[in-house]
Amino acid sequence: MSWGKGLAITLRPIVSMVTIPWTLALAVFAASIYGDFGNDIWSSGEYWTTLLLVVVASYLGVTAGYAVNDYFDYRVDLANPERMDKAANHGISRRDLLSYAAVLGVPSLLIWLYLSPLAFIVAIVQMLCILAYSGWAKASTPYSNLFVVLPTALMPVTVFFVYTPELTKEAILLASVNGVFEPGFTWAGVCRDVETDAKLGVRSLPILRGIPAVARMVLVMWVGLAVLTVVTWYYTDLGLVFLIGAMFAAIWLIANGVAFVKDPKPGTGG
Repeated sequence: MSWGKGLAITLRPIVSMVTIPWTLALAVFAASIYGDFGNDIWSSGEYWTTLLLVVVASYLGVTAGYAVNDYFDYRVDLANPERMDKAANHGISRRDLLSYAAVLGVPSLLIWLYLSPLAFIVAIVQMLCILAYSGWAKASTPYSNLFVVLPTALMPVTVFFVYTPELTKEAILLASVNGVFEPGFTWAGVCRDVETDAKLGVRSLPILRGIPAVARMVLVMWVGLAVLTVVTWYYTDLGLVFLIGAMFAAIWLIANGVAFVKDPKPGTGG
């Protein structure tokens, strides 16, 4: 039971499930503008098949990235047995995690290849960035999250390439939103591991600059996210539903960022 729970934890259910509605929204938006599905898009079997494959490929790719990250973080996670939200503390071996990553990641890449060669190329770049992040950067530089910013930002580009070979303004603007969100998310989360990182000699950002400084950086990202949300809405055909929903999320994040600045503790950030 614990082993199975560990596999489920590797998927990061709460975080990775966000990938589904976000990818779905991106695909519907891209298809409505650039898709070639005839006049009645909603009755097109090709439209629904493509939509399903895009969501599945994206979800599998994201969860494969988490499995790869857990593979490289295995020693760190074992050194912190109280972190029961880590797969390593549920009897899973490193080899299991590597196999898990392959089972998730290979089908994802094959689906992208089937949908669009351009999307496949971008997915390869995303995969290489995650490998560099987990296998080298995370333990070597406090700014390792920059290796995650690129694949996160490229997510809208990958989806849009399924529907058009052009690098569109919509994809670029949505990529900028993702690119600002990721640093705030990662910097807040890495603060939770500060004690373990200190024991293992990991030069993480909160250790080098201190949690109060990181908290301020997180808040700056959330404010930037709110600004980019408005810019994206203004320059695209995204409606008020997008603006209201995105701004609600941004304001919630800003409120959490302010709380983190006022109380810069590991648990507050993560």
